[in-house]
Amino acid sequence: ADALFVAKVSKEKNADPQGYFSDVQMQMEARMWAQRYNERLPPKSVDFIAAFVLERIDLEGRVLCGVEKFIDGNYRKWNNNWDWNDDERNTPQAFSHFTWEASNRTLLICDLQGVGDLWTDPQIHTSDHTGHGKGNMGKEGIDKFLDSHRCNDICRYL
Repeated sequence: ADALFVAKVSKEKNADPQGYFSDVQMQMEARMWAQRYNERLPPKSVDFIAAFVLERIDLEGRVLCGVEKFIDGNYRKWNNNWDWNDDERNTPQAFSHFTWEASNRTLLICDLQGVGDLWTDPQIHTSDHTGHGKGNMGKEGIDKFLDSHRCNDICRYL
C-alpha cells in the first residue's frame, strides 16, 4: 500500500524558512529523548514520528513544508506548552517530567500529541530560553508545566 504523508505549511505569510528545519530538528531531538525514556523500560514505549523538510520545486519561489507520515487512528493532544494536560493517561505526562529530570533540568518536552504513544509536533522549553523556536517559553513554560503536573506511578518508577 502507498504511504500517506502530511505536509505542514506555515499559516504566516513570509514565514522564515529556517522554521521548518528547526521544527524537524526539535522533533528529532524529542525522538532521541523518547529513546532514552524507553531505555528505562517504562510500561509503554513512546516514539516521535520521523519528519523532514520538502521543497516544492513544482511551485514558483522557494516553497518549503514540513513532512511526516500520516498517523492513522484517534489523534489526541496530551498536554500543551503551558499549563494544561490531559490526566487520562500517565505515559505522556511522565515522559514530559522525565525529560526535565534526565536533562539535568535543562529542558522539558511538552505539547505532546498524536495517536497512542506515537507523537508529533512537540515543543521543547529550555531553562536558558534558547533555541527551539518561538514556542520555547523558557523557565516560565517549564514552571507552568510542573505547577500543573501531578506525579504518577510512572514518574515514580523512572
